[in-house]
Amino acid sequence: MRNFILLTVISVALYSCTASYSFTGTSVGEAKTLSIQTVTNVAPLTPPTYAQRFTEDLKDNFLRQTNLDLVKLEGDLQLSGFIERYVSAPIATTGDETTSQNRLTVTVKMKFVNRLDPTQNFEKNFTRFTDYPSSASLSSVQDALFEDITDQLAQDIIQASIGSW
Repeated sequence: MRNFILLTVISVALYSCTASYSFTGTSVGEAKTLSIQTVTNVAPLTPPTYAQRFTEDLKDNFLRQTNLDLVKLEGDLQLSGFIERYVSAPIATTGDETTSQNRLTVTVKMKFVNRLDPTQNFEKNFTRFTDYPSSASLSSVQDALFEDITDQLAQDIIQASIGSW
């Protein structure tokens, strides 16, 4: 009988931990659904497909790291935003005044709404960058840079919105 009670207490404790926390350090509380609106683009020179790609990658990251159901509108947790800045610029020069490194910088402005706990709501900018050699054209390294920057931005957004640490 003592073993049964101990097993029951442990099971309840473990269930209560997994109900709102994940192994990735995120907490969704009582939230069950998430809606992410398509991120729009207001930054000049951003490739036309980047906003859609960013949105899909953001959704994928949330779905991988939480047990939330993705809904089109009116989720318990809601994200919307736009690409505010997309700039490639030189960052390092060599002795003969030529550029040796370039940096691609992307800034997104995101709005997070937690319908269950409005004290968690925010609207803020997230910026990430990746450097690449000036000998490479941006178009030739763009896909790899996008992947790196998008993953970093997604993690920043996840931590800001549902990060428990």
